[in-house]
Amino acid sequence: MGESLPVIEVTWMRFVVHVAFVFLYYRGALAGVLNTVSWSMQIIRGVCSALSGLCFIYGMTFVPIAETTAIAFISPFLIMGMAALFLKDRVGIRRWIAALIGLIGVVLIVQPGTAAFQWAASFPALAALFASTMIILTRLLSDDGPMRTMFFTGIVGTVILSVMTLFVWVTPTFYELLLALGMGISAAFGNLSQITAYGRTKPAILAPFSYIQIVWAALFGMTVFGTWPSYMTYLGSAIIAGSGIYSALRERDESRAG
Repeated sequence: MGESLPVIEVTWMRFVVHVAFVFLYYRGALAGVLNTVSWSMQIIRGVCSALSGLCFIYGMTFVPIAETTAIAFISPFLIMGMAALFLKDRVGIRRWIAALIGLIGVVLIVQPGTAAFQWAASFPALAALFASTMIILTRLLSDDGPMRTMFFTGIVGTVILSVMTLFVWVTPTFYELLLALGMGISAAFGNLSQITAYGRTKPAILAPFSYIQIVWAALFGMTVFGTWPSYMTYLGSAIIAGSGIYSALRERDESRAG
């Protein structure tokens, strides 16, 4: 869709379907939805969601999907740092070293200072920053429950993107509307799963499970777009995933010891 429609409009369509999903799925349980733990945190989470979606989709229109996804996987390390700062989670020196190694993997993929570097690679990194902030806020808002958090995220993101879309509107085709429906439903179910999980346990434990996305991104990139990841992408992805899995294992061991 990013090849024929403005990125802002694509992201807006995703949020519109997201909101429709919330209303349809929870149509009988929206009473009291505005009684949130924190309006300000819910609004900030919605803004971060919109910005994360914009940055990721924009980056994907220039950078192959596997590379975009791999770069975005600095998110677990950002989550770890934010969890230590805002949630007071204990992070040992070994996990900080693992985070540093993971960042080396990102550098191998992006290859700054070489002919292979693309300025658009900064967008999935920004998407990771906004997504990490969302995760921390999800944990802080865990008492609100998944439905209320999804509601606020969808409404705030839709309002922001609706205003922006007015300036770039291109009428989509019927086929593009079908793609938008599929994208929005997938995003809604993914968001529901993520909010539910992060509301129940520590972000540092769950974050590394998202590395399976690298596999799916590579497969979709090859089968749908005909783009094959470079050797550096394979190497960098393996380093990122390995360091993330190590961090998760350390977190598990520290939790058991505690």
